[in-house]
Amino acid sequence: MNIVELDQLRYRWQGQSKDILHIPELNIAQGEHVFLRGESGSGKTTLLNLLAGILTPSDGHIRLLEHDFHHASSMKRDRFRADHMGVIFQQFNLLPYLSATENVTLPCHFSARRRDKSGDTEQSAIQLLDHLQLDESLRNSMVTSLSVGQQQRVAVARALIGQPEIIIADEPTSALDTGTRDRFIELLFSKAEAQKSTIIFVSHDPHIAEHFPRVIELSEINKAL
Repeated sequence: MNIVELDQLRYRWQGQSKDILHIPELNIAQGEHVFLRGESGSGKTTLLNLLAGILTPSDGHIRLLEHDFHHASSMKRDRFRADHMGVIFQQFNLLPYLSATENVTLPCHFSARRRDKSGDTEQSAIQLLDHLQLDESLRNSMVTSLSVGQQQRVAVARALIGQPEIIIADEPTSALDTGTRDRFIELLFSKAEAQKSTIIFVSHDPHIAEHFPRVIELSEINKAL
């Protein structure tokens, strides 16, 4: 089954006549790990925002989990994102006044579906942090006291909790050294495979592509470039 189906997708900024994205067709299957590569300014983050429902297309169709997404209301897009997507942001976007565990359980407060799938949400968060090798002594620490690598593990656990079908990662390794970056990707793959989540990973770092079974060059699929 295709998790993502794009058909003649176009996006242009309001008031502009020129498309910045035109993707005639793109399909991503359930469980795939996809690396989307492109230079800065090539539209990678715009595409992720369209998939997440933060932006709406100027033309064309977006179908996610066999549901038409392009005509959905803002409320329905927000609900879909909360229920079915885990997002790892470049700057992590952790809440500084919450502990590591509290940050991980946050999506379950907004989605009954993910809360039900996680069971005991706190225990599920602890298991994820354990699998992602965050030391037990740090689970109740404020995230502001954690290193960048530790905060990244919290961000990944937050994205994975409740078994969302789609994991979107926007340049999440930009602040990491090579060794830490490679270990991070291995951990992400391991947990995503365990729950059959599809990964859509965006970066301008060409070395990360070596880890992915499928690499998409945005310059090759974006006809607006």
